[in-house]
Amino acid sequence: FTNKAAQEMRERAKALVGDAAERVMIRTFHSAAVVLLRESLHQYPQAGRDKKFSIADPSAQLALVKEAIAERNFDIKANKPETFLWRIGRYKNEMADADTLLYRRANNPLMDWPRVQTMIGETDRYVNRLTAEIWKRYDEKLRATNMFDFDDLINVFVRMLMDVPAVREKYQGRFHYIQVDEFQDTNIAQLQMVKLLAGDRQNVMAVGDDAQSIYSWRSADIRCILEFERIFTGAKMVLLEQNYRSSASILKVANRLISHNKNQRAKTLFTASGDGWPVRTYEADSDLDEARFVVAEIKKAAALGRKYSDFAVLVRVGAQSRVFEDRLREEGVPFTVVGGPSFYDRREVQDCMAYVRLLDNPKDSVSFERVLSAPKKGIGERGYQKLLALASQRELDLIHALKVAVDEKVLTDQAAAGAMKAHALFEHARREIDADRPFPQVVEELVRESGLIGALEAEDKQKEERRADMVRSVITSLYESRRRWPNLTLHGYLDRLSLSDAQDGDKGDDVVKIQSIHSSKGLEYPVVFVVGMEQGMLPNRRALEEGNLEEERRLAYVAMTRARELLYLTGCRIRSDRGGFSVTEASQFLEEALGGQLPAVGSV
Repeated sequence: FTNKAAQEMRERAKALVGDAAERVMIRTFHSAAVVLLRESLHQYPQAGRDKKFSIADPSAQLALVKEAIAERNFDIKANKPETFLWRIGRYKNEMADADTLLYRRANNPLMDWPRVQTMIGETDRYVNRLTAEIWKRYDEKLRATNMFDFDDLINVFVRMLMDVPAVREKYQGRFHYIQVDEFQDTNIAQLQMVKLLAGDRQNVMAVGDDAQSIYSWRSADIRCILEFERIFTGAKMVLLEQNYRSSASILKVANRLISHNKNQRAKTLFTASGDGWPVRTYEADSDLDEARFVVAEIKKAAALGRKYSDFAVLVRVGAQSRVFEDRLREEGVPFTVVGGPSFYDRREVQDCMAYVRLLDNPKDSVSFERVLSAPKKGIGERGYQKLLALASQRELDLIHALKVAVDEKVLTDQAAAGAMKAHALFEHARREIDADRPFPQVVEELVRESGLIGALEAEDKQKEERRADMVRSVITSLYESRRRWPNLTLHGYLDRLSLSDAQDGDKGDDVVKIQSIHSSKGLEYPVVFVVGMEQGMLPNRRALEEGNLEEERRLAYVAMTRARELLYLTGCRIRSDRGGFSVTEASQFLEEALGGQLPAVGSV
């Protein structure tokens, strides 16, 4: 899936067979498609590009879709470019095309029409008509600029193989044997690429584990591996059931869990490494108690000789990481967030914190600039510079400068409207703070009324992780801090946060790892904490609503099997939710994995 993995495989192949490895194509699907497209695109004029094509990066894609929306006179606020791009990409990975959406017909032998019909849904005709129209215009722009986007690479290469027999026969003659790693992560377009390259020989070897198929949100289709023998008739299946990572106790729990999936290849992992320590469980009173327990266990083991790098804390969603980061920081335990920024370094968290900091210090120009663009208020770079100059010349704070700029026509039209709304929000919030209203309530109202959460929710509809939840977690941290230190002020809260950040410093390599379960796939650690084992968290509420329970179970299975020696499964009965609490229910996966024996509160 990644160029890094392909490079690692090339190096290993060369170590095994020397220069002979140079005659083997070892690439990602997309990289292989690029090389072969450049070689043969001149034989496929329908593509509308030549072999010197470039690949549009995400910013270029977004710009072209924005142009397409503007040219169709659609409201860009009601029709977000990111949403169109996400839909178009999903359909390209299904080998669908714009006409499929527009006319709702199956005229493409490469496309799985029943699946596309399910994706479209009878209720989405209007949405898909808009998508098809934008898609057609977007594709025209890509052609005019001699560009493909990332999803085009395989899609167009597959169409070329299908439509041009000479090209298809050339590559079928060149590649007699095809091997695919991580086959459970392939999508329909990639499957078609393999089928067309294999031709009648069908010399295909795929390696994969259906129990680790966890990327449907990236268009992966588990049927590619489950139906391998039907797709490639006469295929022989070899089960690799011996596990060389986890102890027997860990495998027993993981096997029990995954056995509840109906859509799978039955197998039972075993190991020769012995039972090891039993799997440990802990049901905490609250999410703060859960973090306290996890950090205490890490410190206790470290005192007995464990390295911090032996530990991983696996979370289902990024918002969970905050309480663990805060507790580790408080206890002086070095940590790092793997596969992404730490909680407080996330863009959406920084955007939220800009509102907090500007409320505390209305002369903070850095936070002011973020506030003006999160979400956008119609005040561009020139408007921002005018506001800075006005504030400096008149010795005004930046909130006051917003109103003066409108009154004196320094800002007009859309910029003036955005400035007055921002001024009103912050002035109201400042009066509330001066009147000793609890600052968490004031900040929550300010952030909600600003539109930041609403804007993130609109973007989050096409992402696996919800960034709006990160902002809600910031607000929750304000309430938690106020409960813990009743006399804490807004300024005091920011001081505590800044001092904690300043003390982090260089942590070296001996650090506790915090990461999402998705990003942990393929990795292993001596000790693993799978946290948030609650209904709505793992399995995730959004996945349950979308009918993806089996994929959530596979995700929990992946998390459990990252542990080599010791596995902890933890959750809490009460989870903080901004100013209040929500009562949780233990994850059904706990009961399934533990054979019906749910842990008592606080048990280990």
